[in-house]
Amino acid sequence: MDLKNILVLNLKNLQGKRSKRKLLVIECDDWGSIRMPSKEVYNKILKANIPITENRFNRFDTLADKQDLEYLFEILLSVKDKNGHGAVMTAVTNVANPDFKRIKECDFTEYFYEPFIETLKRYNRDPDTFNTWEKGMELGIFIPEIHGREHVSVQFWLQKLREGNQVVREAFEHEFIAVSIDGINPVLNQFRSEFYFNNPEQIEFLKAAISEGVHLFKDIFGYTPRIFVPGNSIFHPVFEKTLAETGVKYIYASTFNPIPGKNGRIKYKYFRNGKKTSHGLIYYTRNCAFEPTDPGYRGIDLTLKQIEAAFRWNKPANISTHRVNFVGGIEQSNREKGLRELKLLLDTIVRNWPDTEFVSSAEMLGEIYPND
Repeated sequence: MDLKNILVLNLKNLQGKRSKRKLLVIECDDWGSIRMPSKEVYNKILKANIPITENRFNRFDTLADKQDLEYLFEILLSVKDKNGHGAVMTAVTNVANPDFKRIKECDFTEYFYEPFIETLKRYNRDPDTFNTWEKGMELGIFIPEIHGREHVSVQFWLQKLREGNQVVREAFEHEFIAVSIDGINPVLNQFRSEFYFNNPEQIEFLKAAISEGVHLFKDIFGYTPRIFVPGNSIFHPVFEKTLAETGVKYIYASTFNPIPGKNGRIKYKYFRNGKKTSHGLIYYTRNCAFEPTDPGYRGIDLTLKQIEAAFRWNKPANISTHRVNFVGGIEQSNREKGLRELKLLLDTIVRNWPDTEFVSSAEMLGEIYPND
């Protein structure tokens, strides 16, 4: 690793509060949200020449089934920390998905959504799938937090549907959203950035999405989420008050986080780890990454170096990852690789740092900011 990268590893850990405990968090995004409905749909989209970005999310990411969760939980439980506790995954969850049938019935003039537990049923996931979510929660190894209501740039997607964009309409018929089309802001490519806007009139819809998303989260899981991780990291301070009013306490932002500026132009704002807003929200960042099914993945060494740097500066190691690494509904070998590398990573962590403690994001943030 060159000097520049070594400096970056260490500099990102200088800000924020410290802890003498070696706390290790795994934050995994995208649970609950749809991406590619199935392998059959993927093949139909290819045959229809619908232009999709050939990335691993469109190729492998899909709603998790009971078997995906059971295999994941087996790995998490197989490695114990200094307290005899299995590894913990904070499941950053979108609680809803578009209700395609109702949207089409109103000719794309209104937006409707369904809870992700209903999507599980429609996608013919094992009837016991959500019970398996709850089992992971009871074991303390799979702890949901909120990623937004849905992982969709709803207002822009609906606009293209109303305009009759052929590509977006064809993909809609397959219940697929993440298409690439010409003539739109690159940040809207694949319609994934829920909280992007380019007109102040769009803000109220997004505020409602925050409130409704948290309410639905409470209905599904029985508690108020502590943590909010906006989709694709795009978020604007105009939403802080609404978010704080829901009871959420912490919000994720990258160190230089994209926010919509005038006329939707993206600008980057510096967020200090531990920054507290006037409404009482606390911003936090992640300092490690683990993406074993990414084409550029070269093994666990980089993640281990990131963890080492975090612990050197008495900071929790907060590992960022995504559901796509651990699901096999479209391609079983994708899940096998992700879980194999996760097992290797966890085994190496407890061997290198035997005083590591596996904790959820909420537990870690409560430890770091106990009086905030």
